[in-house]
Amino acid sequence: MTYCQYCGQRLDEDAIVCSTCGANLIGGDTRWQELQIQEKIDEAKHRANIRTISAIVLVTIGMVAGGVLCVASNAIGFFGVAFVCLGIGCVASAGRYELKARRLKKQLKP
Repeated sequence: MTYCQYCGQRLDEDAIVCSTCGANLIGGDTRWQELQIQEKIDEAKHRANIRTISAIVLVTIGMVAGGVLCVASNAIGFFGVAFVCLGIGCVASAGRYELKARRLKKQLKP
């Protein structure tokens, strides 16, 4: 974990500007900073999309497999529930990356 050199506030690892005092943490060329932030936004959106797709696949597998296996054997059908839970976890992870992308986007706007 890093800290702001101006106010000592604890910072996120991808912070470009201190959220407390507003100090620019990178310095130098602003166009380069914008490109760095945009790159991090794109990466966060990509990860969110991957997590969302994974969630859809896992929930679908869980529902289909759970339904089929539940007919064959009640105990094995609970594996479908595990896939649904994994899918829900992926949705939460996707939301976290979307939030990160929104926070970074705010740093781009002056």
